[in-house]
Formats: sequence, structure tokens, C-alpha cells
Amino acid sequence: MKTAIKISLVLVFLIAGAGAFAQTPPLIDDHFKALIAHDVKRIATGYADDAQLLSPNWEGTKVGVTGATEVYTRYFSSTPDLVYKVVNVINAGENVVVEYTSGGTLSNPEAGTPEYMKGKKYMLNYCAVFTIKNNKIIKESDYFDQVAFLKQVGFFDQK
Repeated sequence: MKTAIKISLVLVFLIAGAGAFAQTPPLIDDHFKALIAHDVKRIATGYADDAQLLSPNWEGTKVGVTGATEVYTRYFSSTPDLVYKVVNVINAGENVVVEYTSGGTLSNPEAGTPEYMKGKKYMLNYCAVFTIKNNKIIKESDYFDQVAFLKQVGFFDQK
């Protein structure tokens, strides 16, 4: 009897919790639609003015609408064919975890980028953790394999 109750409780929690994981919040759904469309203005409006954006792809923390505008303008300029594909979303209330892929051709490298990287294609697996309050992103932490990027753009082929 106790086993049946435990199994029932587990099923209730799984079913109740499934709703939390099943649906992407509209703000995050719109964020990725704007990324796919390369719509920097729409992307930036999803962030609070004091939002923190963190990634191993740049130095320091970027802040708010200005930081988001800087980051995504840079990405779409250096890789005009940049594509995004959401693989998995875990909705945990004010925290949302998104696994996605992103890649393209490094057509317009930023100043200081080695010439051999120009024209190289790359595709990366990312994980982003978003914190949302009052229907705005207040924090985004992005994670990806920097070594995988460097391999794909020829860094380790240099002598």
C-alpha cells in the first residue's frame, strides 16, 4: 500500500511539474525569434535597463539594453549568416535554461581578429540561463565551448 502511495505521489509531482518545463515563456520565445531575425532592437527591448549579460565571449559583464545592443550588433556584423536553433528549454519559474546551437561564417571579423579566421564556418552548442522578473530579462549567462570555436576557425592549425 505504501509503495502505491509513493508511486502515486511521484506521478502527481511529475505531471504537475511537467507544465513548468513544457512551455517556453513568451519573453524567451520572442527573444529567440528576434535572434533568428537578427532584430537587435527587438532583442534589446527584452532586457531590463540594469540586466547583467555574461559570456566567455567577451570581457566583463555587459549591462542592460545598451549591452545587449552592443553584443548582438557585433555578432550579426561579424557573422551575417548567423543562425540559431533551440534544442531544449527548461522553464523553472523565474529561471529559464535554453540549450541551443548557433553558427555561421565569420565573414567580417572584428579588428584584431587574425586573418586566417576570416571566412571560416563554425557551429557551437550553447546553454543560456535567463532570470526573468517583471517580464524582462534581468540576467543572462551564456556558456559554450571556446576551444570548439577556436578549432573550427583554424586557431590550432597555426604554426
